[in-house]
Amino acid sequence: MDIKNDKSGKGSFRGCRAAVVPLVFMSVFSLDAFAQLEEVIVTAQKRAQSADDVGMSIQAISGSALKDNGVVDASDLTQLISGFTFSRSNANTPIFTLRGIGFQTPNLSSSSPVGVYLDEVALAYPYMANGPLFDIERVEVLKGPQGTLYGRNTTGGLVNFIAAKPTQDFESSVTMEAGNYDTYNFEGFVNGAISDTVSVRLAARSENSDEGWQKSRSRNDELGEKERAAARLSVLWEPNDRLTANFGASWWQDKSDTVATQASAFIPDEPAFINPGIPASVYSDWDNDEADWGASAPGRPEYRTDSRFYSLTARFDYQLTDSTTLVSLTSYNDLERRDFTDADGTSLEVIDFDSMGEIQSFSQEFRIHGETDNTKWLVGAFYAEDEIVDNQVGYYDEGSTVEFLRFVGLTIPQTEFTPEEISNGFARFGNKSDHDIRSYSILGNVEWMLNEQVTILAGLRYTKDRTEFAGCSTDHEGNTRPVWNTTLDLVASGVGGSANVGVNECLTFNESLTDNVLVQNTLEEENVSGRIGINYMPNEDMLIYASLAQGYKTGAFPVVPGNSEVQFEPAVQEKLVAYEVGVKSSLFDRAAQLNASVFFYDYTDKQLYGNVIDPVFTTLELVVNVPESEVYGGEIELTVSPTDSLRFGLNASYTHSEITDFIGINSLGEAEDFAGSDFPYTPEWQVNGQISYLLPVGSEFNLISNLSAHYQTFSEGVIGGEHDFRIGSYTTVNATMNLVKNDDSFQVGLYARNLFDENYWTNADTLQDTIFRVPGMPRTYGVSVSYNFD
Repeated sequence: MDIKNDKSGKGSFRGCRAAVVPLVFMSVFSLDAFAQLEEVIVTAQKRAQSADDVGMSIQAISGSALKDNGVVDASDLTQLISGFTFSRSNANTPIFTLRGIGFQTPNLSSSSPVGVYLDEVALAYPYMANGPLFDIERVEVLKGPQGTLYGRNTTGGLVNFIAAKPTQDFESSVTMEAGNYDTYNFEGFVNGAISDTVSVRLAARSENSDEGWQKSRSRNDELGEKERAAARLSVLWEPNDRLTANFGASWWQDKSDTVATQASAFIPDEPAFINPGIPASVYSDWDNDEADWGASAPGRPEYRTDSRFYSLTARFDYQLTDSTTLVSLTSYNDLERRDFTDADGTSLEVIDFDSMGEIQSFSQEFRIHGETDNTKWLVGAFYAEDEIVDNQVGYYDEGSTVEFLRFVGLTIPQTEFTPEEISNGFARFGNKSDHDIRSYSILGNVEWMLNEQVTILAGLRYTKDRTEFAGCSTDHEGNTRPVWNTTLDLVASGVGGSANVGVNECLTFNESLTDNVLVQNTLEEENVSGRIGINYMPNEDMLIYASLAQGYKTGAFPVVPGNSEVQFEPAVQEKLVAYEVGVKSSLFDRAAQLNASVFFYDYTDKQLYGNVIDPVFTTLELVVNVPESEVYGGEIELTVSPTDSLRFGLNASYTHSEITDFIGINSLGEAEDFAGSDFPYTPEWQVNGQISYLLPVGSEFNLISNLSAHYQTFSEGVIGGEHDFRIGSYTTVNATMNLVKNDDSFQVGLYARNLFDENYWTNADTLQDTIFRVPGMPRTYGVSVSYNFD
């Protein structure tokens, strides 16, 4: 194994101290000793190109570099990708943010402005990316709006995982891992030909840990066991010189424990009715392996996920002429999820969610690629349809607001409910929704080479989206009604209305409070996204580029505890105009690669989870549009190979995000002008670094060591948040050390993730009575053994 062949290693060194690494190595190693970096081939523009020839900000990372740097799922990309952050919502949905562009929604049904793809097929909803990473050839991360070439519009960028493909040559591999928390993982693949025209690759991974990594602070209890598995079947059919067909089937399931939150501050909604156990469960000194959650009880689910996903794809590439190719890309994705999560961080049942849903997603894309002597062009059409059910049951028995509502209900004369029913009422409630989404697009892209040095690029995409929505909050099995039909009926009667709700019927009031309704609405939108750019290559080792791009993200309906139909108004599509200038330069006869870029984003109608003042519940959630905001910053990436045995990389990004026009309600229920506020999950500085070193051991083995680190400054969990909503700065370090046989047939090694056991968290928010945070995992470590068969 020769580490010089892996150019893609972009990771970190210990915090900001990584900035001194280039100077150290430049002084220790003479330029004459430098080894040449291997060229990285990507398909970011729908054809094979060197990453150094693509006039946009793109990071490409090989599958081996992902393993070497401890990347086992999409969330771990923060270790390598500058400007990329990951968080997890209180409902266990992933939240991806790139250069400040993200959407902090807990809803299964909301798409992300940072798209995730597998072999150019959109995993259109972030939860679909919850499976493990395995048998990956490389990952390509494109930054900025991506509306002209990829199936779904995104404003922030996209992450495209490229799976390893079948070949005619037989090969197979198996890897076994064992580590702390009683961890045992298995991964393997087999590849080869079954005829002269058909090749097959089957890969799988399982991950298990039988000991929880979270310890309850109030009792002898654990959470954090892992049980997930995935498999992928790929078939390549090449019947003749003109037709290539790729068929794929992938699957994953997850039965792991969900992550418990930590109550870090006490903010009672109804102070006079607070359970004394709530403030007693709030701490400011949580360790990363501590948390608290409700104890097991009859009728309550376990804090666990029970989810599965499968995908079927078919791609046909047919060469119409020597210079034109027709591509057909068809996909079907099917997801079912159930997650029971703690959302208050205490040992009481203040607010927990049992989130259930399913998605059936179909897409079809046709493209024709062509080229002449000085142009390359593409035209295409795209269609997608998604059917989504996104439901929740809220567990609400010990919050201060429900205790207040019960108290009021017991004072109201009525004959329908007994005092016992009211005293135990509203311990549960439901949220339900159905989404029917259709998207249509036509697109075109052209690259015109004016001469050997200058290329002009232009692309346009017209998109039309239609979303039909039906949803409301509901009674749950008759438990919500005793309080709703007494206390809330009193509120409604003040304006001549009524809250006479039947079993499992909608609780949500219409705007005038005269009736409880199933909210039904349709959102139709259209847009034209595009990109123009210029590439200038003064010589074969340098590319200077500039671009102007406009992108959109489709509108979104929320799934929220909805007292009023106003909360179910959709956020309309957001628009981002991006200006970027960059340079990519190979140095010292390709011994080093230096990339740098600066960007400015003009952001209109940014989608954001916000709040509305409620006379009963203080605040309730909804999705809003931020009228005006902006992001600007810069990035620099340096990869150097001083010798055949040593390589290091350094990435640094600066991101300034700012809301310039938005007046809304903060998380404490107060009206606030948010102008000047940062975006959620957007640290100002991020630094990644990676060092790889190869040491020969005898005549048959090499010892290969990898060290990577990620540092980020503090960020905010909510806009306008006070200190209690802050996500503190942190540094995480991963390390691997592998003894590898020279022919790559066998290796044994050690790994550690979060090597220095950094205490950090990735989210901070509030729902009822507490501010909670979502902790990152403590140190994990173990041993791995791999054997390759040829």
